[in-house]
Amino acid sequence: MAGLPLEGLRIIDIGTRIGAPFAATLLGDFGAEIIKVEQPGRGDFMRTIGPFEDGYSLWWAVEGRNKKSITCDLRRPEGRELLKKLVVHADAMVENFKPGTLEKWGLGPDVLEEVNPRLVLSRVSVYGQTGPYAPRPGLDRNGIAMGGLLHVTGYKDRPPVRPGIIISDYLTGLFNAFSLLIALYHRDAGAGREEGRGQVVDLALYASVLRIMEHTVAAYDRLGVVRGREGNRLRNSAPLDNWETEDGEYVSLIAAGDGLFPKLAGLIGRKDLLDDERFSTLRARAENSDEINQIVADWCATKTSGEIEALAIEHDVPFARTMSVADICADPHIEARGDLETVDDPELGPVRMQGVYPRLSRTPGEIRSGAPRLGEHNREVYEGLLGLSADEIARLEAANVI
Repeated sequence: MAGLPLEGLRIIDIGTRIGAPFAATLLGDFGAEIIKVEQPGRGDFMRTIGPFEDGYSLWWAVEGRNKKSITCDLRRPEGRELLKKLVVHADAMVENFKPGTLEKWGLGPDVLEEVNPRLVLSRVSVYGQTGPYAPRPGLDRNGIAMGGLLHVTGYKDRPPVRPGIIISDYLTGLFNAFSLLIALYHRDAGAGREEGRGQVVDLALYASVLRIMEHTVAAYDRLGVVRGREGNRLRNSAPLDNWETEDGEYVSLIAAGDGLFPKLAGLIGRKDLLDDERFSTLRARAENSDEINQIVADWCATKTSGEIEALAIEHDVPFARTMSVADICADPHIEARGDLETVDDPELGPVRMQGVYPRLSRTPGEIRSGAPRLGEHNREVYEGLLGLSADEIARLEAANVI
């Protein structure tokens, strides 16, 4: 087995919430050294948001893993000078303050480039660093709204519905990690390796959502189609829905296409549907979606989810059960693949959480440490890396700079 693939990379995380810190967590899972810079006294915002166990954030326990925590008040000149010293030793830094904040602190890209020309600076905001909306405040809801996702989520006769998680933040975190690796590859191994200079990455929550909106823009541009809310169905595909079972579960049988629909007809004991002109082709079924969906719904209501799953396997029909977290934690497939791991958290002890993903055959990632205590690595970083004396560290601590 080779070592962790990102060993040797050092990334400074001065962000909060998700868009910037999640990118650092992902890279930390694969060996990058992540130095999390937190506000003295209270720490990162994620430490303050629940759910809690004995006052300790379980969200922080998940997203703070594989990081080192130092405290540094960036609102104060001495704190900003410490960050500059740290930047000298870093490959990249991630931030998601309101645009203009770093510049106001005298830590804009031009300043950081002078300090370390090799630095890759990743900047996350709701609307991006440029454009008329850049100064506006916002959070995940703004991202999914402007990116177009909110408009198409839910049922057409009801208000839009937000997804169950803060998807624009996590999605931006993924694009962020992707962008950092692109920029670092360009600097160290790609076309920019001779110059060896870093660059600035500009990420916006809304733009991350917009990028995954399938054909939406092209269909509007060429066909004038404005996508709307369709609930669990699609206008060009049927049968398709989440159907309730006899035991109160919700399942999907994904067999709308002409290759799979005959298998579904056999599964529900209705091969006669294949001779019905209303259901003989995908286009015909889409035009008669209410009727075919009702037929499948009525059948599902007479079976338990377990019975439907067994029949789906027998007939080779894609099946999905709406799984709760309790289902996930008890699922044999998830267990067999190691999708969940138990991490030794310094405050709580063993905590079960999502494991490292994606999985690599030769250089898999690893959760090496739980979320750190606030300022746990001050001495290691300030003394060991920056060379500050014990007396200087004590003075900075007494002055609440760190």
